[in-house]
Amino acid sequence: MKINLNIITFLLMAPLFAACAIFRPADSLPGSVDLPPAFSMYSEKADTTGEWWHDFKSENLDQLIASAISDNFSIKEAWARLAQAQYTAIKSGAARAPQLNYQAAAANLESKNQGSSQTNTTNWSLGFLASYEVDLWGRLKADQESTNLLTRAREEDLKTAMMTVTGEITDNWVRLVSNKNQQILFSKQLALQEKLLNLVKQRFPLAKSTALDIYQQQQAIEAIKTTMIPLAARENSLIRQLALLTGKTSVDPDRLPAALFPTIGELPALGLPADLLAARPDIRAAGLRLKSGQWEVVAAKADRLPALKLTATHTFSDQELGSIFDNWLLNLAANLTGPIFDGKRRRAEVERTKAIAEERIATYGKTVFTAIKEVEDALADEAEQSKTLKSLNNQLAISEKTVREAKRRYLNGNSDFLNVLREELNILKTQQNLIIAQENMIIARIKLYKALGGSWVDNYL
Repeated sequence: MKINLNIITFLLMAPLFAACAIFRPADSLPGSVDLPPAFSMYSEKADTTGEWWHDFKSENLDQLIASAISDNFSIKEAWARLAQAQYTAIKSGAARAPQLNYQAAAANLESKNQGSSQTNTTNWSLGFLASYEVDLWGRLKADQESTNLLTRAREEDLKTAMMTVTGEITDNWVRLVSNKNQQILFSKQLALQEKLLNLVKQRFPLAKSTALDIYQQQQAIEAIKTTMIPLAARENSLIRQLALLTGKTSVDPDRLPAALFPTIGELPALGLPADLLAARPDIRAAGLRLKSGQWEVVAAKADRLPALKLTATHTFSDQELGSIFDNWLLNLAANLTGPIFDGKRRRAEVERTKAIAEERIATYGKTVFTAIKEVEDALADEAEQSKTLKSLNNQLAISEKTVREAKRRYLNGNSDFLNVLREELNILKTQQNLIIAQENMIIARIKLYKALGGSWVDNYL
């Protein structure tokens, strides 16, 4: 059998044509982002990229977070999206590989001529089809690069989900500690106010207190009871939220926190704003999507140019199955196809992908600036709460002296009961504000840990 040598030479050299690819995105990310040289505060502490929640020294919190990382629904969704992206990347890469298919057929032919008997003939055939698209302009490579980058972005999304859930659990855990402290505070205050009511009632027959004093004290007791109702509801809500975050319908009571705030140390290492580009998975994901968008533009541009596809078919056929391999046909072909008129579809696709790339540039910049803002906000919140705590402690010390003096004057008959009641309520409010300030200060530290990112999440992939 004679085969055209020109065709064979063309087929052998065709894969080299892929080197003709002329489209590539820029090596650097477009759209410069001006970062501040440093954060507004500074810490000399060593770099902290580990599991920061261990600083709170709570085994219950550690167990809740471990449960959430394995069972949280948002994290499971992120794992599934990563798997989808990985398989999409495999499909995209397959387009650059040769394709080989087979075809088998059996055809029965019945014929009858006038004056002759009917004849039945069976034709058997077996064929193989190989095809390969030469990536002349880099379109297939661009598609593969784009999907690979999106896969890496999905992995960063998974890390972001883990960091987010970890922060949410710790946040709810601290709020639950605060809520329990407030409940204990109001329970103690309720018992104290009830004792004070009994004292007022005992003084009433002696004309040392009035009916108004009794009514006012009863009113104060009911006000405390009213305040305790939403605290109980909030506790149940926080517990249900913890259950949801851990992927459960309920939380083991043994894993709930005690009414003891964790102690937070000095500020963690802040680094420089530029360090966030590597430490924050959401920033890395935005950057990867931006690069993916640039490759999509490359693919759209290359799609406007001719495409070269090589095919080879090898077919065996015969009327007898046993001798099917004795008769065969080999066909080699090279097809060059390109658009002439498509109603501007391909041009519109190029412009669409450019618009997507522009959107992702804006998204990347917004993500970077948001990360810097979150760090600065967390630092400012913690500093503010530190000042608030100091002021409230001073206020509490003064309030305790004031209430002692008000009680002394009342018992000596130098003042009415309203002054005592007012100072008791003032000190109660100050104590509650102290608890809330402690809660807010720890939550600000949690926000700071989340805003700084870190590499600890790599241990769970």
